[in-house]
Amino acid sequence: MDVKIAYSPLNDAALLLVAEALGFYDSEGLNVTLSREANWSTIRDKLAYGLVDAAHILAPMPFAAALGQGPSMGRIIAPIALGANGNSVLVSAALKARLEENGHPARSLTGSARLLAREVDRRRKSGEGRLVFAIPFTYSPHHFVLRHWVASAGLDPERQIQWVVVPPSRMADMIKDGVVDGFCSGSPWPQTAQLKGRGEILFSDPDYWSLKPEKVLGVRSAWAEENPDAVIALVRALLRAGQWASRPGNHQDLVRILARRAYVGAPAEAIALALSEHGSGLVLDPETATYPWISHAKWFLGQMVKWGWLTAEHDFDQLARHIYRPDLWRIAASSLGLNCPIALEKEEGGHAQPWSLPAQPHDIAMPPNVLFDGGVFKCA
Repeated sequence: MDVKIAYSPLNDAALLLVAEALGFYDSEGLNVTLSREANWSTIRDKLAYGLVDAAHILAPMPFAAALGQGPSMGRIIAPIALGANGNSVLVSAALKARLEENGHPARSLTGSARLLAREVDRRRKSGEGRLVFAIPFTYSPHHFVLRHWVASAGLDPERQIQWVVVPPSRMADMIKDGVVDGFCSGSPWPQTAQLKGRGEILFSDPDYWSLKPEKVLGVRSAWAEENPDAVIALVRALLRAGQWASRPGNHQDLVRILARRAYVGAPAEAIALALSEHGSGLVLDPETATYPWISHAKWFLGQMVKWGWLTAEHDFDQLARHIYRPDLWRIAASSLGLNCPIALEKEEGGHAQPWSLPAQPHDIAMPPNVLFDGGVFKCA
């Protein structure tokens, strides 16, 4: 079965890249062609026009498109998440210095947000322009993270911060040229920028949400309906890639695979820094980070309502279940002997310590799941 898959050159495309590099697609009977793309709009459009069958996409994209926020993508399903975390926020050296007290960085995100509010007020009083932050796409987890962080200090992210959309690989140059004051993007581009002296990483995904949903595999629904066995084979190949990538003994090989010019193509040093213990926190373990939780879908939809992009007059539960397909994940995971969560939804946040997730045949040992402000998201 021939399958065309688009991806963005980021560390969190790892499952797609590892599955090709190690032959997991071939062993599942799939002839996969990967297409590396420069930006998320191109990936969206290729899905919409049927130029690819599936893609590495930002999790909110299909929901935004389905609700009329931007161009249509056609109907998309997400049978697997591609991991958790993986982003970092980098700011210019000048802004980093201002987000410190007496030369010391803030100890928490709420502390850095308070210092950001102080800087916004200073710039207003001195007649300077607004702070400018770059994001890779409007309807993206990156945008939600930065807005939540800014708002936690009482700032209005709509009026007091300027947002620009920039491909991740170009963000470092925007910092260098003084066009933006900071950016949030997937690794390894913030790490690459830091190593080049273009700025300093302020915080990463685990600081915001210890197990934050991020990218999913978006599959054209028409293709999935015509090729149901291929969908399961594809998810199996990615789960196998996750099993391999999450083993500590394969860490160095994972760095080398991602660093290939044809894949992520960033310096191995930057990739390794992002994947280090204090890096961007990318989690690739199949049981803890690839299940397409309906609660994640509803959190993204809730963010769009929170920031005024949608009204609450939609059946978000139906839409979430229309796009996220944990049933397909379970078929593929069960055939590999993986433990499968019993529920479709869970509370997001509220687990400061490791905990046990009810699953079959055995419960899953989960890492902490906590948001920086102590909030807990509960599905209605």
